[in-house]
Amino acid sequence: MTPVAKKILIINGSLRGAAGNSEAVARQAEKVLLNDLQQEVVRLTLTDRMPAIRDVYDLLTGCDGLLVITGVYWNNWSSPLQRFIEVATAFENTPAFFGKPVACAVTMDSVGGIEVAARLQAVFAGLGCWSPPCSSIVLSRTGQEAMAASFGQEDDPNEDVWRMADLSIVLQNLAIAAALPRNNWTSWPHRELAIPDGPWPDKDALDMGSPKFL
Repeated sequence: MTPVAKKILIINGSLRGAAGNSEAVARQAEKVLLNDLQQEVVRLTLTDRMPAIRDVYDLLTGCDGLLVITGVYWNNWSSPLQRFIEVATAFENTPAFFGKPVACAVTMDSVGGIEVAARLQAVFAGLGCWSPPCSSIVLSRTGQEAMAASFGQEDDPNEDVWRMADLSIVLQNLAIAAALPRNNWTSWPHRELAIPDGPWPDKDALDMGSPKFL
């Protein structure tokens, strides 16, 4: 069954922007979403010049689901993605995030990817999103090399290692979840932050109006 057509935002959080592994995943995801699942796709590459804060808020508000992609850098996601999360804290439980499904695709050399994916799902849950079943995938250099080494064996020990083709399952679940109604969720009480105007603050000190207690 083809999911109802919705708008999926692909966030490329790679340090290398349009030149790295995350971009390869983003291109494949866009292809699957457009051609196989007939979804509308919007791309946001965090190393590019970012739109104004309000424009990013409007971009998030206009989407129905999110795919967040990052590499692994010392057991964490990238600095552009961290900055995005810090600024987008002002959008917590607003129409930018609230009730929307999120999926994650993480690329890594050898270790740390599943931990990064799990923490990303938790962060976006805090912002107001939720995770569909089978909504994270981790693609590793060592995994790709292991699959290549055992390719063609009758009893392939690496048959269950995540590969790019598995991204289609993540995206199908995301597309199905994006078509579900969002008006039945309840937000816990929280202090709302003012959404600032002006250019996206990609450097220098950042004060999003959170309480000062020291």
